[in-house]
Formats: sequence, structure tokens, C-alpha cells
Amino acid sequence: MTNSQKLTPQATTNAFMRQFWQHGYGQTTVDELLTVGQVSRSQFYRQYRSKSVALRRSLQAYQTILDEQLTQLVQRDRAMGTPLTAILADCLLMPFQSDQWPAGCLMVNLMAELGDQDTLIANQTQEIYANLQTRLVGLLAPAASDLSVSVATAAASLMQVRTGLQILAKQHLGAAQLKQQAMASVALIVRGN
Repeated sequence: MTNSQKLTPQATTNAFMRQFWQHGYGQTTVDELLTVGQVSRSQFYRQYRSKSVALRRSLQAYQTILDEQLTQLVQRDRAMGTPLTAILADCLLMPFQSDQWPAGCLMVNLMAELGDQDTLIANQTQEIYANLQTRLVGLLAPAASDLSVSVATAAASLMQVRTGLQILAKQHLGAAQLKQQAMASVALIVRGN
């Protein structure tokens, strides 16, 4: 393979991210990372030192991409005059609405697979989770007086729904069915009883 065919460092990290996302941390081998990342064993250990470091860098890339896509989604929906409930439902369906990414959510997958086995990875996934919940708080805050619960409680409930939807997405349900479930759940949380 010539150097012109090698992936950029960011593309390599994104390839690692997709590998971990699709196959999990435990099922991904260093040899598979070498293949998808188009790096030699010596390059891998020089740049990443271990599979765990490769995963942490993948999570950093995941958080950056998710934040960017979520910002674009909210801006687009607001520009189109989309109601808050539909904006929230769209946020809950991120990132699997895109053909660019595997089904489900890397963060949810890793939380389920690794729990607190690796403190650094657990802290990183919890940070991503907290950042997403904070984004939901920001969306809900202007409608606080219309909620039957606190903004924090509504955002926490939405995150729980998001986790469930991401797990369902891995079952390859249709986008329309997932959107319908997201909308119904958001309506129950935002509009209350």
C-alpha cells in the first residue's frame, strides 16, 4: 500500500470508532484495528500505545462529531419552525438517523459492555452522557413553566428514553417506528399527565 492510500489520523480514529461501535470493545482485536485503521503494528503502538487508548481517542472523536451533528440538527429544526417535542425527539434519535454511522450509540454500547471496568472509559462515557443531558436541559429551559416536572427531571427522563431507543436501533427497527416511539415518549415527558 502506498502512502497516498493511508488514512489520515482522524480517518484512522474514525475507523477505530466504527469498529468499536459495531463489534464492541471486548470483541475488537488490535489486529482488526490495524486493518480498519490502515496502520502498521509499530505505528499503532507508537501513536495509541494500547487498545484502551485507541478507544478513548475514539470516544473523543465520537463526542466531537455528536456535538457538531446535534448543533446542526437543532439549528436546522429551529430554522424550519419545528416544535420543541419534535426537536427533542430528533435529538434522542441521534446519531443513528444517519447512514454514516452504525446503528445504536457507541456511548450506550460501552456503558452496557464495560460498566466501570475501566475508570477512564467510564468517566469519558459519563461525561458524554452528562453533556447530552445538559444539551437537553438547554432545549427544555425556555419551556420550564409548561413542564409538569423540573427541567432536570425531564432531561434525565429523556436521556433514559434515548438509551432505550439506541438499544432498539440496534435491532434494526424502521426509522418511522423509532421516530414514533421517540415522539410518544417525548410527549409524555414534556406534556406530563
